[in-house]
Amino acid sequence: MHRFRSALRQAVFILVLSAAVAFTVNALRPGGLPVLQAKESVVQVSDANGTIALKDALVLSMSGRALFLDARSDWEYGNGHIQNALPFSPDEFDYALELYRPRLDKAQNLIAYCDGALCELSTKLADKLRSAGYANVYVLENGWTLWNNEGLPTEQGPAPTE
Repeated sequence: MHRFRSALRQAVFILVLSAAVAFTVNALRPGGLPVLQAKESVVQVSDANGTIALKDALVLSMSGRALFLDARSDWEYGNGHIQNALPFSPDEFDYALELYRPRLDKAQNLIAYCDGALCELSTKLADKLRSAGYANVYVLENGWTLWNNEGLPTEQGPAPTE
């Protein structure tokens, strides 16, 4: 019995040591394999207009897989907007599209928002973006109020000049 326990202890020790060495080498090796992978999140779109829920918009935002577009006025944008959002007025669509084209990708997730349950600027912007060939366009209804009330990341200041 004593030999069995001794052999078992040695086997466990060798196994733990081997795993530690393997993880260390993998971590130090350029192009090492990921040990843990985040499960790809599925975004739920609630209707044909591409409305997205706040929780889904947040998932895309936190994973760096979305760009927010603020459809409100420049004044409203300057007083507060979702962090890293671009001001993108549907009434000045051609100008904004030309200005921000280098930052837009036809395949990326674009989330348009404005403020107030009755605000239609984000829907108008989303329609124009889809017509311009952008496929993954979502509308976060009452976006600014929802985002701000949840205490999610915001910032103030004028539009980027890029």
